[in-house]
Amino acid sequence: ALQTINKRSTGLLHFVNTYRNLTRIPKPNFRLCQVKELFSNIEKLMDEEIRKCGYEFVVRVEPEDLEFTADDQLIEQVLINLLKNSMHALNGRGNGKIQLLGFLNKRGRVTLQVTDNGPGILKDVLDKIFIPFFTTKPSGSGIGLSLSKQILRLHNGTITAHSEPEVETVFTMTF
Repeated sequence: ALQTINKRSTGLLHFVNTYRNLTRIPKPNFRLCQVKELFSNIEKLMDEEIRKCGYEFVVRVEPEDLEFTADDQLIEQVLINLLKNSMHALNGRGNGKIQLLGFLNKRGRVTLQVTDNGPGILKDVLDKIFIPFFTTKPSGSGIGLSLSKQILRLHNGTITAHSEPEVETVFTMTF
């Protein structure tokens, strides 16, 4: 009985801490950000980890002087979360490829994308991935994508996901 109580208490503490992280997003500190500089910082942080796994890592910004107003630290957090998700999805695959792209979409809005060629996300799951505490990972908390969506909302932006299983998964952030 004591082990059961201890297990439930630990589970509840984990839930409360996770919920606290979800609701404590700092107010964005907006400034003009160079996408190339933002991607360069992320590449420095993630490149070794991605390459160590044997994945091809492509970073591209067009035009090179692409810029937008955002809290670069919050956007970095979102991009790192998306890259880590891609790495998890590619785990055990020999020909893994992750792309980090920045460009202007057809409407002239700054768009950032993280793509991978992993197993993809099933259509019935795709509708739920931004719901708090929804996860398909055995050790996941289910707040990463939900937190990312909240951060994009604070930037008056959007985040969407498109997936074609065994071909490509694309997360698109539009500002």
